[in-house]
Amino acid sequence: MKQLFTSLFLLTLLFAVETANAGHFNLAQKSMLEFTLSARDYSSNLNEVDFSNRDSFDNTKFSIGINHWTTENSAMTFSISALDVTDQAYFNDYGIDGTESTIIPIFFGTRIYMNDRNGVMPVKPYIALSGGPILGVNNYKDFGYIVYFEDDVYLTVGGYVGGGIDFMFGKRTTIGMQGGYNFYADFDEYIGDRKNFSGAEIGISLGFLFGHDYDNNQRKKKSKKRVRKF
Repeated sequence: MKQLFTSLFLLTLLFAVETANAGHFNLAQKSMLEFTLSARDYSSNLNEVDFSNRDSFDNTKFSIGINHWTTENSAMTFSISALDVTDQAYFNDYGIDGTESTIIPIFFGTRIYMNDRNGVMPVKPYIALSGGPILGVNNYKDFGYIVYFEDDVYLTVGGYVGGGIDFMFGKRTTIGMQGGYNFYADFDEYIGDRKNFSGAEIGISLGFLFGHDYDNNQRKKKSKKRVRKF
């Protein structure tokens, strides 16, 4: 995991250097399709079978989201994520007792960007807030040689508080680094090895922008106003 994040950090640094020469960008009224790969940690080790074999940030989460900038300094966000929380416990010579489980946060939120006055710099730090329903799915349970297919689905709610930096790379691409904390309510039943998945998160993202160039449209309108009619 450490080697992975070292490589991701070096790649982000490379993109940041390229960004410095990429020019200025305006994001008002644009949207972005964003893919995020995150590492998750949990605030508690309760109910885990083997404490000694657990590393920090050893659970990977994949997210896909849509961001829409309502103004240059604020955006609405929507994301769907998936995190494998499969649990397997070796119990005797007959096999294992385990589950194959997934949690799926569906979050709506906002980002507040701390841009320069005109909002055109290519490096864009932000604060993020989001929340919504979280699905917990026990795909199946096994007990020794017997597998019970169940697909049990449970529901809870949660939220996320964090921040990050988006680096503009060209006019249609962003590379981002982010970190924060997830606050989840308990599930009614165990999903994998636990009922609560609150904890810290760090990640890296790749975004693709689309929509009208608001800055160029404003310039065109101003240029039309300057034309005199004789």
